[in-house]
Amino acid sequence: MKLEIKKLPESEIEITGEIATGDFEACREKSIKELSDGVKIDGFRPGNIPEKILVDKIGESAIMERMAEIALQKFYPKIVEEHKILAIGRPEITITKIAKNNPLGFKIKTAAVPEMELKNYREIAQEINEKKEEAVSVEDKEVEQAIEYLRKSHAVKNSRGESDTADLPELTNEFVKSLGQFENVEDFKKKIRDNILADKKMKAREKKRMEILEKIVELSKIEVPKILVEAEKNKMLRETKENIAQMSLKWEDYLEHLKKTEEEILEGWKNDALKRAQIGLALDKIAELENIKVAEEELDKEAKKLIEFYKNSGQDIDKSRAKAYIYGILRNEKVFRLLEGF
Repeated sequence: MKLEIKKLPESEIEITGEIATGDFEACREKSIKELSDGVKIDGFRPGNIPEKILVDKIGESAIMERMAEIALQKFYPKIVEEHKILAIGRPEITITKIAKNNPLGFKIKTAAVPEMELKNYREIAQEINEKKEEAVSVEDKEVEQAIEYLRKSHAVKNSRGESDTADLPELTNEFVKSLGQFENVEDFKKKIRDNILADKKMKAREKKRMEILEKIVELSKIEVPKILVEAEKNKMLRETKENIAQMSLKWEDYLEHLKKTEEEILEGWKNDALKRAQIGLALDKIAELENIKVAEEELDKEAKKLIEFYKNSGQDIDKSRAKAYIYGILRNEKVFRLLEGF
C-alpha cells in the first residue's frame, strides 16, 4: 500500500495513499451482498439479486462507493496500528480516485492524542471532595408541586385541550394506584419525595464531578485538535435537534425564534465544545495513567442491552458501534468513581 503521512499543526495527521487494486476489488462481493439486501426488485428475494441486474438498478457508482467504505473500514485501523498513530475522534475521509479495476485513492485527516500535562488530578479531586457540602433535602411544597403536575396531566381536557382546575382527579388511594405500584396516598407521597431526593443527590454528584474535571482542565495544559472541537460542536447540534424534535417543534422554527442561522449557533458553541473536548481528553489520560479498563464480559452484557433497546424501538445499531459507545460510558464512570474516592 502506497502511503504518505504528514504531521499537521494542532495534533492532526494527514494520511494520503492508495489501496491496491486487488484489495479494493476484493470488497466487491461484500458490497453487492449488502446493497442487494436493501433493494427490492420484482422476481428476486433481497440478497439474491444477480450483480448485472443490481448494477442496472442502482448504478455502478453506488457499488464502487460502498466498496470504498468497506475497504477503508478494513484498512484504516491497520494503517494507524502499523504506523503507531494514536488516532482519536472520527477521521475526515476524502476519496481522491475511484474506478473499476484500479487502486482506490484516498486522503484521511485525523486527530492524534495530543501532548498534555495534567496537574496532579489526585490532589485536585481530594481538595474538592473535602469541601463541606450543603445538605440535600426536599421541601413539602416540592412534593405538592410534583403531585399537582401529575393531577393536571391526568385531568379531563376541555375543547381547547386545556385542563380545568375543577376537573383535576382527587388524590385518593384509587387514583394513586392507577399511576403505578403505590399502596395508598401516603406511600405515593413518600415515593414522590424519595424520587425528588434521589434526583437532587444525582445532580449534586454530577455537579461535583464536573467541578473536579473543570479544575483539572483549568490547571492543565491540553492542546485540542480542531477536528475534536468540530466533532463536539456537531454532537451538540445533534443533541439539540433531538431535544427540539421531542418537543414536537421544527428546527427551522427554532432557528427563526432565535433569529440565528445554524452556522451562527455552531460558532457560539465554540468555547463549550472546546471545554467538552478538553474534558474528554483528560478522562482518556487519567484512564491511561490509572490503567482503567472495561472487562469484555461487562462490555458485551451492556452492549447487548443497548442493541435490544434500539431493536425494540424499530432501529438497528451495529454491534461494534454499540460496544464503542458503551465502552466510553463505562470507562468514564470508573474514572469518576476513582476521582470521587480521593
